[in-house]
Amino acid sequence: MSDSPWRWHFISLSDDDKLRRRELLNIRGSYAQWSVIIVISVLRLYQAWIKANSKNDPSSSRARRGSVSWWDRPLVTGWIESRKHYLVCGLWLLWLTGLSIWKSGGDYLHFTKALGHVALSQVPLQILMSPAAYISTSRPSAASIFSYLTSTPQSTVTPYHRLFGRIVITPLLAGHAILYLLFFVQSEHPEYGTLFSKRVRDYDVQCGLLAISTAILLLVFARPRASQARPIVGSMRERRRSFYYGHVFLVAILCASAYAHVSQAQKFMLQALGASLLNGVCSFAMVRWGGRA
Repeated sequence: MSDSPWRWHFISLSDDDKLRRRELLNIRGSYAQWSVIIVISVLRLYQAWIKANSKNDPSSSRARRGSVSWWDRPLVTGWIESRKHYLVCGLWLLWLTGLSIWKSGGDYLHFTKALGHVALSQVPLQILMSPAAYISTSRPSAASIFSYLTSTPQSTVTPYHRLFGRIVITPLLAGHAILYLLFFVQSEHPEYGTLFSKRVRDYDVQCGLLAISTAILLLVFARPRASQARPIVGSMRERRRSFYYGHVFLVAILCASAYAHVSQAQKFMLQALGASLLNGVCSFAMVRWGGRA
């Protein structure tokens, strides 16, 4: 095979090399998920520190609550998410990209697989951040599992949930898909001319293409917004309900296609299913019995 035009190349590997590559990919996925736990722990410590400071100096706490910093303002006028939201999600994208590059050497396919692996490892986190009670007319911002674990209001978590899908998971999956397709196009096949002509007929590749197409569709269908000065009534409620069911349906297709695409993704997709069930129970229990939202 010919070399790729950048630092990574198409490398022929022995069975032992492939086994080591698979072990390293599994380590990447574990690091990506354990880093989430570390972040949650840091958030808890930070909030404990803020709480202790506010007790010592109540006036400074009130001043912070009454002011809006430059970081808390929208990146572009009219946008929902703030500069801080984009910064945090952008840093997380850099961390996962760096984790994908780590110890990949010059192995093009290793790097390509790593992008998809670390992206799918984050799907359970994305689901744990989601406002599962979004269609509730009484408490649409009922706390998610992530909201509970970090002691952060769901209204603060939800913007991260939206951006996490847009600028972290989807770009990594898109990078994985594009690099794999480039590999197929540049590789020869004795019967089909190119490996692309052969692999595009295979079920696993078709599932992968369906997964990335669904991820892009999730970006296209943005949630409906209502004016904060008016209650959500009539057609807006129906639009929210339609969005919610459509969004959940697309996420289910994404997870199912990723599960069928490659066996290494199955663990993450089963985790995502468990996270969805737990998050739904938590959020709807808050709607029914009350408590912190």
